[in-house]
Amino acid sequence: MIKLQHVNKYFNKRKANEIHVINDTSLELPENGVVALLGPSGCGKTTLLNAIGGLDKVNSGQIFIDDANISKMRPAKVDALRNAKIGYIFQNFNLLDRMTVFENVAIALRMIGIKDKQVIKERVNYCLKSVGIYQFRNKTTDALSGGQRQRVAIARAIVKNPRIIIADEPTGNLDSANTIEVMNIIKTISKDRLVLLVTHEKKIAEFYSSRIIDMRDGRITGDRNNDTENFLDYQLENRIYLKDMPKHDAYTNQDMQLDVYSDGLSEADIKIVLRAGNLYIDTGGRYNVVDENGNIELIDEHYSAMDSSIYEKNSFEYDKYLPAGYEARYTSLYTPFRMFANGFRTIARFNKLKKLLLIGFVFASIFTFVSISNVFGVLNIKEQDFLTTNSNYVTVNNTKKDPALLGKLRGVSGAYAAFPGDTQAKLVMPYTEYLQSSDYELKFNASVTPVGTLKQSELVSGKLPADERGVVIDRMLTRKLFKSRTVQQVGIIKEKDFIGRKLKVKNLGEFTITGISNVNSPSAFFADKLCQDVLMYSANGSTLEGPESLPADPDGNDSSDGDGGNQNSANPIIDYAYAPASTKIKKGNAPANDYEAVVRDTHEEEMPLGKEIATKVNGHKLKVVGYYTTDFQDDDAVFTTNNTLLLNYISKQRSVSVYSHDPDALVMKLQDAGYSAQNNYDRDRENYIKSETKNFRKTMTAAGLMILIALIEMYLMLRSSFLSRIKEVGTMRAIGLKKRDVYRMFMGEIIVITLITAIPGIAAAYYVLGNTAEIFGSKFLIAPWVALLTFALLLIFNLVAGLIPVIRTMRKTPAAILARTDI
Repeated sequence: MIKLQHVNKYFNKRKANEIHVINDTSLELPENGVVALLGPSGCGKTTLLNAIGGLDKVNSGQIFIDDANISKMRPAKVDALRNAKIGYIFQNFNLLDRMTVFENVAIALRMIGIKDKQVIKERVNYCLKSVGIYQFRNKTTDALSGGQRQRVAIARAIVKNPRIIIADEPTGNLDSANTIEVMNIIKTISKDRLVLLVTHEKKIAEFYSSRIIDMRDGRITGDRNNDTENFLDYQLENRIYLKDMPKHDAYTNQDMQLDVYSDGLSEADIKIVLRAGNLYIDTGGRYNVVDENGNIELIDEHYSAMDSSIYEKNSFEYDKYLPAGYEARYTSLYTPFRMFANGFRTIARFNKLKKLLLIGFVFASIFTFVSISNVFGVLNIKEQDFLTTNSNYVTVNNTKKDPALLGKLRGVSGAYAAFPGDTQAKLVMPYTEYLQSSDYELKFNASVTPVGTLKQSELVSGKLPADERGVVIDRMLTRKLFKSRTVQQVGIIKEKDFIGRKLKVKNLGEFTITGISNVNSPSAFFADKLCQDVLMYSANGSTLEGPESLPADPDGNDSSDGDGGNQNSANPIIDYAYAPASTKIKKGNAPANDYEAVVRDTHEEEMPLGKEIATKVNGHKLKVVGYYTTDFQDDDAVFTTNNTLLLNYISKQRSVSVYSHDPDALVMKLQDAGYSAQNNYDRDRENYIKSETKNFRKTMTAAGLMILIALIEMYLMLRSSFLSRIKEVGTMRAIGLKKRDVYRMFMGEIIVITLITAIPGIAAAYYVLGNTAEIFGSKFLIAPWVALLTFALLLIFNLVAGLIPVIRTMRKTPAAILARTDI
């Protein structure tokens, strides 16, 4: 049945402290009986037993169990064979203390594939009765005495009806009475099964064993059959043989007989009182009192050595209540349902500190979702994130601020229009619907674009302007306005609600929104001839900036000056073409040439006609050519020509924006002509990617740190949990549990931890970011698939980090796990 051929095993091989613990051992063992491995401590008995039982590996040689060479098998196959054919009894019991006696035994049946609850109940109860422990079946094993615990271990070993029982020092931690009782059970089992017994008690081995193998220094020094028809001279500590006591005194009267036995070693002054059915004993504090409820047995005989009759009366039916013809086959204890159920039960037993650490996992999941959302938000480049102007504009450098360049570019084939600067302007939308909002106005930035470039088919709402006071804004702008959550407060709920609203431009008055376009650009389409003036009189601003609600200018104009005049002048400088209707020339002429101006008639004395005044535009002093009157008492503006203001505006711009229906072709044409030109779309996208690359690195670094912190926390928590249960893991591996089930056990725990921490964390982050997205712009991508991806990544990372200590330990043999001394 069991055969060993030249087996060798070393500890610390090829090191200075090498130990040849099994030295060229060959052996054949019978089908039944008790085979004892006898020898001093450290001679290799337990190591050899572990190697035969598949609990440990050997360095060389072969071990056969029923013609199966376990020394050459993969660990999973060895586990299956061990589970089906070998039962284990350990010196330290190796029970699962958190389970009941019944469950400790039943688990062995479940591991060989028996699932019928009635079969399990009957078989387990029979085995518990056979070892005398049935009455404790519902107690947890940590509430039992040593002898009782060892009986549970024996019941667990025999319940699955194995062919081989491995018993490693089964009486090592027991008193003499329990030693005999346990050995009697083992002897009964050996009638038709093989029991491999390791012991250092020679008397026990010679009385119970049918074969004795002597070992020393890793070698077999003796192998002999043993005659069990002998006697065991083994004094039980719990038995007192009265006739062997040195001293005996008897006191008798009509009501009572008192016998006093003594070993004669000390004097005694004892008072005994019998009253009302109670016995009172006063020993003066010199002796411990033990009554008949103790474990001491008083026998009115002389001591005599034990013989085989002490165990021959016992019997055990090996397959009672087991299904007829049943073949043991390894069955996983951890189905998906049991994985999760076990995980929830384990977490429910966490102490307060571990439960507090779970809050850390919630925050880690929040940070991870935020980081991943940020990463994808950065990578998810949308035109609304980077476009600063209409995508049909081309920017031409004008570092010399040459006014003539504007005319040249307007004459280039393929150019529809050309404007100094970047075409970005700040527009104002007054809130006039409600009294509470009338003191505020919405300011937002747009790319000023000629309405002549727009087609009716490109509108999603409204219509093209019928006159030059109409304006069309693009859907990209309306979406940004809705995100600000201010327009909703004045009744703008739908996109169509913008139609009919007014826009103000300084000096140019009000414009009416007539339509909403969908050209996917931050554009506001004005009459072609007014675009230049809108740019001159509007404050500069970036279309990438969000809209803002601010107090309205009390004068009805934009409170921010545009580039159309001299901001350092005490008197505003305005295009005469936009002078109020009440403005009349009193003397002289209206301005017609560059740098000519008319001033109010109240300045006639200090500003003579035909003379230059201190007010400058574009570095040139203005020349007074006339005086005007007006109905507005406080009006003291200086009026000049449109071209004068344009020259001033050009002097402050370093580029010219040219609109083309084919911007790429125009760029090539301008570059061929020697101009420095660039497609605005390409420029904006490239600049955005450059700026976001730094942010992306920061985001990835932050995300990596957050995930790393979460992984370290998971690793430490699972390592703590694993180390606190390593005795349980070692026990389960020793009695036949496969590695994959150990992984499943802890995977269930990790998955449950991830479920109860990641889902709330991700949900909270999703809700908060989803409702505050307009604050952060498009830096975060909020979508269900991002949440699912975050959960999947957290689960994978947690599984990897959490299983590291398990994987490292599972590389060890069951014997090595049980032998750990660091727990």
